[in-house]
Amino acid sequence: METLDKEQQIERLYATTPVYEWELIINPDHGRTKVTYGLFLVLVLIGGATLFFSPDSSGVMVAVSLIFVGSFMCPWYRYLINADKRHYYVINQYGMYSTSEQIIPEIAYTIVRRSAWVGCAICVFAAIFIGPMAFVGAGGAALMSFTMTNFRSVPHKSQCLFDGYVNFEYYKSCKSFINTKENFFACIIPEEKIAAIENTLLQFNETFEKEYIDDFEDAPKFQAFPVILEIVR
Repeated sequence: METLDKEQQIERLYATTPVYEWELIINPDHGRTKVTYGLFLVLVLIGGATLFFSPDSSGVMVAVSLIFVGSFMCPWYRYLINADKRHYYVINQYGMYSTSEQIIPEIAYTIVRRSAWVGCAICVFAAIFIGPMAFVGAGGAALMSFTMTNFRSVPHKSQCLFDGYVNFEYYKSCKSFINTKENFFACIIPEEKIAAIENTLLQFNETFEKEYIDDFEDAPKFQAFPVILEIVR
């Protein structure tokens, strides 16, 4: 029988029909909305304090700038950096794999791409009318503009091959680690799916160990935990 190298084993893993699969929509940070409002409030207070102690044109400019920055930065933090995520997990006889992707409206990517094309146009006109020296000190911005013209969602993939041993760590917050002899696989498992996943893992591994951990008990007060918003399947 031909022995497959690791790359071939991974290809076989993705090509094999799933034995068990589940899909979730996750809020990656349960406190993200409060942090967003708090950040905006801090910027507004700083701007107001600046205007109070310096009620001249420079103070007005600083206050308006802070509010303007907050109006863009806070939605960026909430709806792009901490957007909901879609996680899809698969188990078959060769191992496990997952894909995760942020749920961001396509209009957001379109705005970024079009803004990048505007930046590219500005760089081209600057090079034509000012010369190559226009890029001195702004080379990074020019390179970023050209790079962001293809800005789009790219799913993140991860996988873990079975080797006969599995240690299943399940945390009360629903995050889990499935450890083999050489690798580990991080995933999020709803409580109602634990039994089915355990039975599937036991089916394809000679040794199966499990451990349940209450990570809420001694967690820091402001630690962020993922929240399952929807079990798609």
